[in-house]
Amino acid sequence: MEERHQFEFDIEEAVRRYSDMVYRLAVLNMKSRFDAEDVFQEVFLKLFRYKNSIQSEEHLKAWLIRVTINQCKSAAASGRKRQTVSLDTMGDIAEPMKEEEYSEVYELVRSLPLKYRQVIHLYYFEELSVKEIGDILNQKEGTVKTRLARARKLLNQKLEGGFLDGEI
Repeated sequence: MEERHQFEFDIEEAVRRYSDMVYRLAVLNMKSRFDAEDVFQEVFLKLFRYKNSIQSEEHLKAWLIRVTINQCKSAAASGRKRQTVSLDTMGDIAEPMKEEEYSEVYELVRSLPLKYRQVIHLYYFEELSVKEIGDILNQKEGTVKTRLARARKLLNQKLEGGFLDGEI
């Protein structure tokens, strides 16, 4: 019987390496930072629980992205509604957001419908290939390419003919 070598990794190192990616993806998919922080925590709790199922470094990254997206869907569908307060009204209480969260382009990406927001974020911010995005989202490469093209078109319209012209 063939023995499989188990991929071993340090949970703390994985959190350090991928925390920004998981948080950005959660913020992108959730309506409030509070909900994004809950998703963030749940994703890393699941990583601790299922760490023995991770097969490689590449699998770890893809697994974290997939679990983050699924956790966002679960949180949004749970019906658990929470009163939210605009970050603008919180003043000094709100912790500063990362630079890209304030940038005009990032805010435009966040304004896209979810199916476009996800592919743009994964392609440009996480630098995944069309194939990797398709695998993670369980979609055909053609679907990912179409969504990227439509998302670019929407962003170009919003930027009034900005810089996102281009091929995949």
